[in-house]
Amino acid sequence: MVYDTKTMAGVLGETLRQMNSHINENGKIQPSSQVIKNWHEYDNCIWIAALEGIKILSEAKLIKLPRFVENDVDFLHTHIQKCADYTDNVLYPTPKETGRLPDAVTHANRAKHDRTIKSTTFRTMMNVREALNQALDIYLPNDDDSKGGLDPTPYEKFF
Repeated sequence: MVYDTKTMAGVLGETLRQMNSHINENGKIQPSSQVIKNWHEYDNCIWIAALEGIKILSEAKLIKLPRFVENDVDFLHTHIQKCADYTDNVLYPTPKETGRLPDAVTHANRAKHDRTIKSTTFRTMMNVREALNQALDIYLPNDDDSKGGLDPTPYEKFF
């Protein structure tokens, strides 16, 4: 799949907007937060567009990602391609669907399944959120103390 930059930017921008809005309104994002539960509605195409956009921004040095995050982005991208025949949302299937999927689809095969794909996706996207915020000069740590702390000036400028 090949996506244009407008599609990739739209997916990343909307995901960032939702995550930042959640922190601004509710405080720290937990894996059980509604904004993360909304990822069950994404499909493989949305995830691929987001991951390809992240790769482009990182390779162009427009965002600074730790190497482990770059590795996770590559891993998740490849994982979708390998497992797309199993489900429309490889990275964040619904809990009901997760129970019916093979272990190889739902778990990273790193040191005998030490991490689920969902937890890898969550960690990756939280690190990407921080890198995108830094690039956009938005200061909003993922913390309960950040509630109400979103500076509307850069936020309105970009969203």
